[in-house]
Amino acid sequence: MKKFSLFLVLLFGVVSLFADMKRYEIKSAQIEYQILGTGNVMGVPTKISGTSSLLFKDYGNIEIAHENFSQNIMGQKQVTEDITKLEGNVVYSVDLEDKIIYKQSIPLDSDDPALSLKGKKALSSLGGKRIGMGKVLEYDCEIWELSGIKMWIYKSVPLKTETTIMGIKQTQVANKIKFNISISDDKFKLPNYPIKTRVDMMSENKKQLEEEMKNMTPEQRKMMQDMMKNMGGMFGGKE
Repeated sequence: MKKFSLFLVLLFGVVSLFADMKRYEIKSAQIEYQILGTGNVMGVPTKISGTSSLLFKDYGNIEIAHENFSQNIMGQKQVTEDITKLEGNVVYSVDLEDKIIYKQSIPLDSDDPALSLKGKKALSSLGGKRIGMGKVLEYDCEIWELSGIKMWIYKSVPLKTETTIMGIKQTQVANKIKFNISISDDKFKLPNYPIKTRVDMMSENKKQLEEEMKNMTPEQRKMMQDMMKNMGGMFGGKE
């Protein structure tokens, strides 16, 4: 069973708060990111490195994110690869290890007030604050902070994130960006794996998340609990 990717949780959690059919203010994009992280987990030096990508068209109505990174703890290397796709209000999460695709619908008629807001209002409703401006490559971004997570956002598109989880400071920043380009449907195809509901995945990962949260600080636990609560609202429903 795969672990949750923090970046993909942020990407499909936070930016889904901007959701209507136009999730972004840009029609299409191909973005590549670099991942770097260092810190200590229970006193053990840890390094993380890798890459990720975001591809979307139709203002984010269809998009796919890939992430591939390695974590080195005391010379032991662990490699993780994730693929997540959003099409309309349906999220597909690919478990490459078990060769399963998990599917879940985002309820469009959710009673969660945060989901009825868009952009800055959505971030503000969750306690987020705009703390300044900054550049990623040549793009001027608003910098927002939410539960200790910093996000550099350009026209609703996340170009950089900074997080500190379980003693590891991780940065993910765009190093190649192409906006408003033509993208073929083939780029959004997923592997031909059996499909399960995302509710199944959430249930199977619950114990693992609870174990990981035991090693977090109270502030980090609260951040994860708030994130899980918000994602519970977004990923409710029958599927």
